[in-house]
Amino acid sequence: MKIKAILGLAVMMLSFTAISQVTKGKISYDVYVSSDDPAISAYVDQMEGSTLDLTFVDGKIRSDMYVGQMMTTTAVSIKGQDTSLVLLDGMMGKIAMKVTKNDMDEEERLAFENREIDLTDETKEIMGYTCKKAILTAGDAAESIVWYTEEILPTFRDGQYLFEEIPGTPLEMYSTWGKMNLKMVAFEFKGKLKKTDEIFSTKIPEGFTLKTTEEMKKMGQ
Repeated sequence: MKIKAILGLAVMMLSFTAISQVTKGKISYDVYVSSDDPAISAYVDQMEGSTLDLTFVDGKIRSDMYVGQMMTTTAVSIKGQDTSLVLLDGMMGKIAMKVTKNDMDEEERLAFENREIDLTDETKEIMGYTCKKAILTAGDAAESIVWYTEEILPTFRDGQYLFEEIPGTPLEMYSTWGKMNLKMVAFEFKGKLKKTDEIFSTKIPEGFTLKTTEEMKKMGQ
């Protein structure tokens, strides 16, 4: 009887954990950019007020990066589809791209394939969620630090902000982009989503021009 009671309690605890984990929603982050290089200080100033929205539901991810007043970058990825939709809206106009992992150059591909993630036991609280620290190393790039919560766990994790190897969702991220330092800190989470078909659509919106990654490289992007 005692064994049955223990097994029953274990099943209940596992069920409660599964139910309590949030698998869909939208997280908004403040994005802070800094640099020690005076040559790009003007560019850094233009990025003031940048934000990131990360939206996810079963098998679908969308990110919207608002880079100051300069540009908005949107990416939509769907599980099982090799191609992601990327939208750029800024000084160069409205540009759409269909991107795959094959579009990475050799250096980027090797860094992606050989990335290492160290899950530590260090914790801190962000927005009321207990977060754990992960350290990501990819190629010769500097370490990236991710503070993630296991209470929010998208079933599909891929791309630039969600990692399959990290069992949770980042609420704080530190990384480098060229000579710039980036810090992203979550300030809001919404668990309810409306018009998900529209949010995660991979159709090219009206007014956007489709370009290949090769065309963008020739344009210096």
